[in-house]
Parts: sequence; C-alpha cells; structure tokens
Amino acid sequence: MRLPFPISSKWQHRRGLALVMVLILGVILLGMAGAAVRMAQQQTHTRLRYETYKHEFLAAETALQTAYAQLQFLLTHGADDVAAQMAALAPPQLEGYQFPRFETVLLSDGLESVESGQWSGLMLHRLHYRMDVTALKVGGAADRIDHPGASISQHVEITYIPLYLFAIFYDPVMEIAPGPFMRIQGRVHANGDMYVQSDNGLDFMAPVTVGGRIRQGRHVQSGQSGSGGDIRFSTGESLISMRRSDANGWLTNEDEDWAGAAQERWAGGLRDQSHGVTPLALPIPPTIDPHAIIERSDPANDSPALQQEKFENKAGLRIEVRPNGQAVGYDAAGRLVPLTYPDPDRPGQTLSIVRFSEFFDARENTTIRSIDIDLDRLRESGLSPGNGIVYVANERQQNQRLPAVRLVNGAQLPDSIGGGFTVACPNPVYVQGDYNTIQPTLALIAADAMTILSNAWQDARSSQYAQRIAGTTTVHAVCMQGTVPTADGSYSGGVENYFRLLEQWQGVDFNFRGSIINMWESQQARGRWRYGSPLYTAPTRNWSWDPALGGLNGPPGAPRVIELRKTGWEQLALGS
Repeated sequence: MRLPFPISSKWQHRRGLALVMVLILGVILLGMAGAAVRMAQQQTHTRLRYETYKHEFLAAETALQTAYAQLQFLLTHGADDVAAQMAALAPPQLEGYQFPRFETVLLSDGLESVESGQWSGLMLHRLHYRMDVTALKVGGAADRIDHPGASISQHVEITYIPLYLFAIFYDPVMEIAPGPFMRIQGRVHANGDMYVQSDNGLDFMAPVTVGGRIRQGRHVQSGQSGSGGDIRFSTGESLISMRRSDANGWLTNEDEDWAGAAQERWAGGLRDQSHGVTPLALPIPPTIDPHAIIERSDPANDSPALQQEKFENKAGLRIEVRPNGQAVGYDAAGRLVPLTYPDPDRPGQTLSIVRFSEFFDARENTTIRSIDIDLDRLRESGLSPGNGIVYVANERQQNQRLPAVRLVNGAQLPDSIGGGFTVACPNPVYVQGDYNTIQPTLALIAADAMTILSNAWQDARSSQYAQRIAGTTTVHAVCMQGTVPTADGSYSGGVENYFRLLEQWQGVDFNFRGSIINMWESQQARGRWRYGSPLYTAPTRNWSWDPALGGLNGPPGAPRVIELRKTGWEQLALGS
C-alpha cells in the first residue's frame, strides 16, 4: 500500500534519533534507580551496623562494669587466691550478646615507688590490672551484616596503704580542737567529715585528705563552744591559713568557690571529696564494722577477707581468759603454751607472765577486773611468739565489772624474727608506765579503747582523785582504738583527747611517738569524755608521728586500707 504522501528521509532520521534518546534515557533512569536502591541498601546496612555497634559498645561497657564490681567484691570479701579468681571471671549473661573475649590480666603486683598524686613519695604495694572485653551482638538483624563487635579495655589500680603511714587516721568523722598550740607532723586522713578549730593555733605539716567535707568549728552535737585560733595547712613549701584574705571568715567546703580556691591556696596539701578524695576502707566486707578485726575469730561465719584481717588469726601467741577465770595460752597451731617459766634467780620456782588485778576507772565509773600481761617477763621467758603478734581476750564473768587487759613493764618489748611487737584484744587496754622506750622496736596496740596510766599510777589510789597525780610517761607505738562519738551534746574529746587519761596531768609531760588511728566505735568502754575532777586534767602533750614507721616496714600484722581506682580507658580498633 502506498502512502498518500511521501515520507522524507529527514523525518525518518529524526524518529530514529528520538528512539535512541528514549532508550538512553531509560537506561540512565534504570541506572539511577539501581544506584538509589543500592545507596538505600548501603545506608540501611550502615545504619544497622552502627546501631549494632552502639549496642555492642554498651554491652561491652556493662561487661567491664561487671568485672570491676567483681574485683571490688573479691578485694573486700576475700578469696584463697584473688589473682586466680580474677583470671577465672566469667562474662555477664546478656541475651542476644556473646563475649568472645572477656579477661582480666594482672600486669604487675609488688612494691612501687609512687611519683605523683596523693601518695607521692611513698613506697606502696600496688597491683595493676587490665580488663579486656569484646561484645558481639547475635541473632535477628545482626546476623544479616558483617560486624566485628566492640572491643574496649579498662585499666585499674589497687593500692594498699598501711595505716602506720598516717600520723592520724579517723573513720568516719574526725574532730580536733586543741587548747594549746599543736603541730601535726605526718599525713592526716578522715574518711568522713573533718571538724577543725584551735584556741592557740593548729598546724598541719603534711598532706591532709578528707573523704567527706572540711569544716572549721565544732560539730553541732559537741556541746562545746567555738574558738578562733588560726589553722594552717601545708603547700609543701609553706603554711597557709584557712582564713580568707578578705576577712569574710574561713575558707571551707561550704563556700561555692571551695574546690578551686583550696587547690590554688594549698596546692593539693588539703583536699576533700570535692577534689575526688574517697574513703579508704579496710579490705573487709563494707557491711562489717571494722571493730570485728579485734574480735574473736568465728571461722563458721567470717568471710575469707575478714579471717585474713582478724588479729586472733594472725597471732603467734593467744592468751584467753575463760569465763571461769582460767588463763590459757595457745600458739598459732592451737597447741597449749605455758604462761609460766622457771625463775632464773630461784631454782625450783616459777614466774608467771600474767596476773589478775582490780582498780577503779573514773571515766567508766566502775571497777576494772584486768588480766595484766607482764611484757618484761614475756620477753625474759622466751614465750613471746616468733611473728611478734600477741592476742589477748578477757572473757571472764565480771559481775558488773569491766573486763580489760593491762600491759605492764613494757619499757623494753619482746622482739620478733622479722622485728616488731603487736598486742591486740577485743577489750579495753590499759598501758601502765613507759612503753617501748628501751631499744624501741616497731610496736602496735589495737583495742576497744586505750587508757594511759602514768609511771606514778597506783591501783590502791585509783578511786581517790586527789591522789591520782601523774608522772612523766612516754609511749612509742602505733595505736588503734575506738572512741565514743560526739552525740547529744557530748563531745568525743577529739584527737587531742584520743588517749583516755585518769590522773591529774597538769604540768606533766606525756610523750608520744607513733600513729593515732580511730577505726571504730568502742563497744565495751562506753564512758563518755569529760574533763576535770573527778576524771583527769590534761598533760603537756609532746606528740609526734614516728617517721621510722613511714618506710617499707611496720609493726607485725599492721592493717592496711585499700584504694581501688580506674586509671585509664581505651577503645580498641574494630575487630581487634
């Protein structure tokens, strides 16, 4: 069939070109559509991988926190081998996640010279751990993508700080308000708040750390009046007062600019919770009263950590006064040890290292029925334990009288194989006369409460205040005891009255070198602090920290507090 009109070749060419253009455009559109699909798929994949990684990262952090908490638990509850227990830790059970890597690696364990921070200049036992975790999300959409998991690492540091490194250590609240000028030579730490004031000046010559808040003045419950004597803390080079230069009172934790102003003023010489200071606790369960370390051993109920810290379990010689009044000695293996020995001057006769006595305690307002430990005879007898730790428990039925332990003739102490001598007991301790003054050794006394009886003390005059006139006395030891806390308008007595006294000491020297440690509330000697007749008057306090205790060695069995902190964190490369 012929068309009624002719079609030119030019028109046919244009129709062909248009068709080609349509085909090219179609290909382009198809390509763009495919690219868009692929881009959408890629974006979906990227978003899914990001969401997966984000969840894996949170799971890894959860696993690290779990490992850190388990480390805290092991340190305070104890284990036969903490390092092995840490190496055997298992990852948490989190639904939808696997932990192909979960390990705690001990990097170092030993003595370390501290070059910076709170413990700068000390040689301390430190452990460094690295905790490595990789978390991998499994199941659901996570299985549709290739993802290496999230890997993170946390470094932690465990520091053991012997209590004898402190001139003063209080748990929880510390109060100090001396009348005469007082200078504190060594480190000071309070786990809770610290109340400071003075009548005639108070200088702290070494770093002071407070786990709570630093306050100038009296505790509101003390029932005592305030005073305005100066208080100065050390920068390491000079002493700077707590007084504000603008005469607007004192610089304390209650001020808005406290943290920065304190750092600027004392260069780290005075720090509290605002500067990151935390309480330093014994390595025992936090629910346990620290008083437990001087109490009798209870293997059926004591945690492994508490068993390790109890003095009775450390003792090489244990002296027990049974309820019937019989005194019995045991060695570390539980074998009977005689408490008598042959008299070197009288053949056929024996001497006893213990005796029973009674005297009146005006603060407790009761008669004390004591077992006296003659330390000179213990030294002479050869019965003193090789490890230097003696534990004494007086459980005698007292008929309303207070059971106690008295240390007599202690000017020269027994020594031990490793050096030093420690006495611990769950009862109040009375130290009569000079202690550790002849060939002094590293000494520790730990008790429910501690009362110093001077060289002039006589039991027969104990109930007659007018005749209780003190004589110059010297004590050289690390001392751990409890106090009766400030409450209901009654003052604890503060650091200045840490040692309980029962004599008229005015004008008489009481010389003390050592550490003052308050770790618990007294449970047996509950008499509150009072001053003057019929209790006591204050001595001339020649007190100082013993720098010989600041080295690697201390008294045998001396407790340590523990500091656990995170020191570094890193996010490992994907897939590493």
